[in-house]
Amino acid sequence: MTLAAVSSLVGAVAAWAAPASTAEPVSWLTYGFNDQRTGYNPSEKIIGVGNAAGLHTLWSVNLGDVMIAQPVEAGAVNVGGVPTSVVYEGTEHGDFYAIRATDGHQIWHRNVGSVQTTCFDLPDGVYGIGGAAAISFAGPGTGVIYVAGGDGSVHALDLATGSERTGWPVSGVFTPAQEHVWSAVNLFAGKLYVTVASHCDRAPYHGDTVEIDVTKHAIIDRFYPAGPPSGGISGGGIWGYGGAAVEPSDGHVFVATGNALTTPENYLYSDAVVELSPSLGVLGSNSPSLVGKDVDFGATPILFHPAGCPVTLVAAKNKSGVLFVYAEGGLNAGYRQRLQIASVNDWRFNGLPAWDPVTNMLYISNSTNSSSGPYLHGMVALKAAADCSLSLAWQRSVGQSFTSVSSPAVANGVVYYGDGRGSQEFAFDAATGTQLWNSGSTTGQLFAAPTVANGELFVAGGDGYLYAFGP
Repeated sequence: MTLAAVSSLVGAVAAWAAPASTAEPVSWLTYGFNDQRTGYNPSEKIIGVGNAAGLHTLWSVNLGDVMIAQPVEAGAVNVGGVPTSVVYEGTEHGDFYAIRATDGHQIWHRNVGSVQTTCFDLPDGVYGIGGAAAISFAGPGTGVIYVAGGDGSVHALDLATGSERTGWPVSGVFTPAQEHVWSAVNLFAGKLYVTVASHCDRAPYHGDTVEIDVTKHAIIDRFYPAGPPSGGISGGGIWGYGGAAVEPSDGHVFVATGNALTTPENYLYSDAVVELSPSLGVLGSNSPSLVGKDVDFGATPILFHPAGCPVTLVAAKNKSGVLFVYAEGGLNAGYRQRLQIASVNDWRFNGLPAWDPVTNMLYISNSTNSSSGPYLHGMVALKAAADCSLSLAWQRSVGQSFTSVSSPAVANGVVYYGDGRGSQEFAFDAATGTQLWNSGSTTGQLFAAPTVANGELFVAGGDGYLYAFGP
């Protein structure tokens, strides 16, 4: 299992200053906005259905290399005594940037390592920062941002200055020559959850979930889907962009895993959706029967609770084009629903859906037309019923087919996603599916999920530029 190849860098784009906003700044602290990875910002009030058609480039800044990580944002960071909204983004060359959200000005930059490989899923085979960072505020205007570098370590950097916090980085999280963190880190209750895969799906490597105690600055637990390295079985990578999802009510951790490099490839907890305790003990799992070109999970489970449904649902995309829906605490009983959203032979069906509790809909950026069902490539919206089942609400066939696409984000009645090699960002009315806007082919290939906060849409482009769009 590998991710789609990312494009080479292309030319420059002009920058414009963003208009000032008087709204209270909102922080997008982690991948998908929250620990459950819903992709939903409930506080966005500026961009909406009425003005999304007027989105245009406010600024862009060249960060120099491929980006697949979702940008994160901290509102009101104390930068030189000035409360400042700051966007943070990393590149696969290991460069991590703090960018002023209003105008794209670089506040600080730090390199956290990269490694040259012979895996050319990235254009030059260099792997550094593949996953989104996680932000923790320690007090008014101060805090830390955690990011997995390309050096095998997790770093804790000061939000305002980029300086490394005392006791960090935590090293030995993964082996850079063999392994890579494609995924976002997740911070919950003083613990960081970091998921590990590889560059290409080549032995030897040992995919796992790593738990770091941020107070002790130490690794305290690991979960290996294919068993620990001492067992000699390679694989079991966790490739999903969102890493691990966490249910806040009980601290349960959810991951979706890739194949073991053995027979059967679903050995132990490989090719499975797994529910873990806060200390990474297995509580339940399901490895469904699958057929197709590539049948592992290149995704992160999303946790959501539809109106009227008595349980929290867990949904995960499988690379055979299937969406699986489970009940939290019920993975051992198998899936509740199985939907063939994309082609059974399309290994690009990865990433996460997004969930909007206002519309009670799950949004899926779809890479191909379904091989057995009504679903088309583009944006698919599924309505949740009180019995917890999902059914088609609307869909819009747009963008390029047979390409990995970005996970969506939804805020203030608008859902957004990027169509991978098609190099366009789209915006739709979340209730009706009416297309409100697209960026045109100006951003390079788009695999990173967009971020929406404080009247700006942030998009990390495959051309090496970070873009800010606004109405």
